[in-house]
Amino acid sequence: MKLNRSGYLKAMGIDVWTSRSAVAPQVVASVDAAIEAANSPTGMSRQAAAKKVETDVAVQIGDAAAGEQIPEFMLALFHYETIGICLSLHAESELPRRFCDDVARAMGGNIESVRYQLLKWPMLSTSGIDQSINAAREVVTQKFRQMPARVLVFGDDVGEYYYPLRDLAPLSVGAVGVQTFLKVPSLKGLLGSGSAKRELMLAMHRWRSSEML
Repeated sequence: MKLNRSGYLKAMGIDVWTSRSAVAPQVVASVDAAIEAANSPTGMSRQAAAKKVETDVAVQIGDAAAGEQIPEFMLALFHYETIGICLSLHAESELPRRFCDDVARAMGGNIESVRYQLLKWPMLSTSGIDQSINAAREVVTQKFRQMPARVLVFGDDVGEYYYPLRDLAPLSVGAVGVQTFLKVPSLKGLLGSGSAKRELMLAMHRWRSSEML
């Protein structure tokens, strides 16, 4: 499959935050479906999504290894200037926008300038595009490098695609270069537990306090 200059740059993980007009139709459809499912008091409104949502198609050049299983996952990435949030979601999951805004606000993020991106893997069904686990890890790594200096990650499985998070203990802070990460094992478990929310807020307070020293 021959890629133009723009497609090649995207394959290399460059130009991550692309406008909707440049997105492949099938990816736009998946984003619209997620937004439609989230059109509730606790989700992202369609008008807000139309204003804020940015997505892209990041593909890896090459042929997938014969018989290799293609991983399936969906990550929602929020960029609040100084704080980032990554959520591991199921296809039927709602986008907890209000919760993300509250968390980002508590960490000093700029709620008004939020940018949002949905990474759904596999991204394309076209043959000749490498969508193996190694290709997925390269793309996810590029996404994280585009995130702010502090990133909250919800979901243990994210570590399968971004190795620095793999062995990070729950509610502990890890560093990769100039970035620091706080990992929460399960978003669903957190939202259903008052004590888990309190533990998260304490961990966030310690994290933010340590960054200010």
